[in-house]
Amino acid sequence: GSRPNPWRTVRHPGGMGRDSRAGSRERGGSRGRSRSPPRGERSPPHDGGRGRDSRSPSRDQGEGGGRTKRPDDYGVDTMKITDDDAAFILGKGGKTKEKVSRVSEAEIELFERDLILEIRGSRLQRRRAKKYCEGVMAQRTGPVNVTEDYDDEDLTMLMVPQEAVGFVTGRAGNFLRTIEEEWGTLMFFCEVGSGGRNKDFEKLAIFGAVRGRRGA
Repeated sequence: GSRPNPWRTVRHPGGMGRDSRAGSRERGGSRGRSRSPPRGERSPPHDGGRGRDSRSPSRDQGEGGGRTKRPDDYGVDTMKITDDDAAFILGKGGKTKEKVSRVSEAEIELFERDLILEIRGSRLQRRRAKKYCEGVMAQRTGPVNVTEDYDDEDLTMLMVPQEAVGFVTGRAGNFLRTIEEEWGTLMFFCEVGSGGRNKDFEKLAIFGAVRGRRGA
């Protein structure tokens, strides 16, 4: 038979080859050999063809591509909260925390033992997440007070007639939660500035992306 080629190129899904010269003579060839690289050229090592996991901190520090770039203003903010606030932010089955994270596009971690809320993301993402968390916590003691600095181009205010408030809210807030889920928004009734509450209308704050706010 013919003498086996000492060069063996293993093709990976990533499209790059990895040569395996040593030991090929002993194994007596390879399965599915493809064209060998020219003598003197060696294909660069590859990580097995699998994409890097951008969620792994250790891999984020490695060399090469395949990782998600963090924004230049990426950072971490922490908030000290009470036990009651923690229950409100977490919500049933953790759904409220997930909703705030989704709408703000920030990563949110609640350390229940230490009662610390950790928010990770860009400066705007962290600002929005903190604002949403404060709004959720404020609902525990009364109406949320929305000031001018609440609007980071993520807020739509809707005037709801008093007679329609019950329909919008639904039993135990279920209808409002359904709209939030469908359109990826965060919604709650509020007071604006120091003007107090209107007897004829309630103000509904809708936070989120433009498309979601319009749909809601």
